[in-house]
Amino acid sequence: MRVILEARIREESVNEAKAFFQKVIPGARHYEGCLYSDLFQNENEPTALLMVEDWESQDHHKKYLAWCTKSGMLHELVGFLSGPPSLRYFHTVSI
Repeated sequence: MRVILEARIREESVNEAKAFFQKVIPGARHYEGCLYSDLFQNENEPTALLMVEDWESQDHHKKYLAWCTKSGMLHELVGFLSGPPSLRYFHTVSI
């Protein structure tokens, strides 16, 4: 399952947000069910960040999100945002 998080960061918080992701992504990669996790920045719009993750299942990801909420990580992330993030789940289509 592919998970896409699109986030708009306040202009004055871009470097701080990238440092935050650099701190938390290695932990996500070791969380049960995580197969891949990385962060991308739009070259033309540096306030646009895209987190791409692959998880064994949506349940694995939801358990990770629950942990992120309990640990305060999501609260910290919200402080960087200029608006609500977009979180979407995608399944591979066999062709």
